Amino acid sequence: MKMHDAKYQLEIRAAAALKSALGEVSAIKVYEIRHEPSQLGGDSNLMVYVDLFGRRHLLTCEIHSDGEPQQLRSTLEGLRAGASHSDDALPIIIAPYLSPEAQALCKENKTGFVDLEGNARLALGEVFIVKRTIPHRSHRPAAAVEWHAASKERSATRPISARRAAAQPLMA
Repeated sequence: MKMHDAKYQLEIRAAAALKSALGEVSAIKVYEIRHEPSQLGGDSNLMVYVDLFGRRHLLTCEIHSDGEPQQLRSTLEGLRAGASHSDDALPIIIAPYLSPEAQALCKENKTGFVDLEGNARLALGEVFIVKRTIPHRSHRPAAAVEWHAASKERSATRPISARRAAAQPLMA
């Protein structure tokens, strides 16, 4: 039962994240979001119908519980095959987090993406939406965390200006 609840919550959050990204452009009107059942316990799908400047678009979204590039490869192939049946369909991956590598993989495969961290890349006709957020520490590679810590140390030892020094009280 808990697995079903977690999957349902992910579907709700995925639909909200997609609506938020699409809401960045006032010309995009969302008409319908249809939840499609997952195949054999797999990831869920959303079919989203939008209007952009009077033209209808279909967004075929795969909600991926794990945005790891290894698992995305087969998903991307399946989305491309399904989208080829409709000229107006835009395949989109939605996941809790998509690493820069996973985002690049989506871009290479001409697939839009939205993650629950606030990152998005969608191309709808004449409109192109790109959103980037600063990654949380848990998603950063170790080298980036070390560099960040080193830059803090440098800023802590940086000399202050004479005017700032005069404004600070002297310690006894």
